[in-house]
Amino acid sequence: MELTLVLTHACNLGCPYCYAGRKFGKRMPKELGERALDQAFAKLQPGEEIQVGYFGGEPLLAWDLLQHFHLYAEGLARAKNVKLVGTATTNATLLTEERMDWMAAHGVVIAVSLDGIKESHDTTRPFVNGRSSHEDALRGLQIALRRAPLTEVICVVDPENVAHMSANLRFILDQGVRVVGLSLNYSGKWNEESLAVYERELERVGEEFIGRFRAGQDIYVSVLDSKIVGRLKGGLKECDQCSFGLGEVAVAPSGNMYPCERLVSDDADPQWVIGHIDQGYDTVKLAGILRQKHHQDPICSSCAIKDRCVSHCGCSRFFSSGDLADPGAPLCLTEQLNAKVADRVAKTLFWEANPVFMRKFYWERDLAGALAAVRAEEAPVLVAQG
Repeated sequence: MELTLVLTHACNLGCPYCYAGRKFGKRMPKELGERALDQAFAKLQPGEEIQVGYFGGEPLLAWDLLQHFHLYAEGLARAKNVKLVGTATTNATLLTEERMDWMAAHGVVIAVSLDGIKESHDTTRPFVNGRSSHEDALRGLQIALRRAPLTEVICVVDPENVAHMSANLRFILDQGVRVVGLSLNYSGKWNEESLAVYERELERVGEEFIGRFRAGQDIYVSVLDSKIVGRLKGGLKECDQCSFGLGEVAVAPSGNMYPCERLVSDDADPQWVIGHIDQGYDTVKLAGILRQKHHQDPICSSCAIKDRCVSHCGCSRFFSSGDLADPGAPLCLTEQLNAKVADRVAKTLFWEANPVFMRKFYWERDLAGALAAVRAEEAPVLVAQG
């Protein structure tokens, strides 16, 4: 189960692609957040797991609330004998050693938003006053990495910065980062020209991926790893897919509930509100939203990559097309390119018998057989990890 608490609508950055809407200072009341946590934990059985996410705006602007709610959740977890995982997505400009130490000690895993090289980052992630946030974000990232070496960096890919995509990835990896989420802004102003740039840059991302594995580095790059795993599994499984509105709920500072934190925005659009903490779920409305989400476009049904495409994500569909049931051109085209490059990368490293690649993507017991098959230039049937 996933519960996301939107701690505040405020943010200290002015990102032009942000889906969080207007930035204002409304914070989540402590009593409301506690009720949300009480209701979520009440549904759990001993031994189960809950992920509680702290979101915004910028959640570190409400650091006191993050600490309060997580300590409250820890108490509930002990009482119910369930596993608690905390998460927070932050721009890292307000991250300090003390805050990072506290989160690491309490099991709060953070993801840092950073758009790569200074030129790219400053185009899309300036402070609200227009000043560069690059140095502050890098400082925060290094604090996170010292305490949590597998901290993920989320790098948004937008038409405004897509020309820097491969340089951004290289820069981020050079900071010591091993996990990179290249997150497409599907609602950006994508056109034929910018998609062509994306294709060119994605090929360079693939070469960077190959080069890092050849150098003995085990890295994760979302747009490639997910497609490789999807192919090895014979398609993404239910556990890999979006839990939109069912195993996942986001709560705004007002108490309104949403099927995903990406749809909360500034809490001004009632079309995505699926209930309120005080009144419970609007089951009729939720059922209607889920019907749209599970609709499969006829074009998708005949697509070669349909079983490993992120079109299962309702939010991605909506931001790509404006329609929860329609994947839209930006999502569809970039996913096909991602699969094409991922397959090329995987084939290259597999036939090279790259040991880092083989250990990452195949069970240890299949490693010797896989390597022998490569040397024999055969096409082995392997059992995928995961």
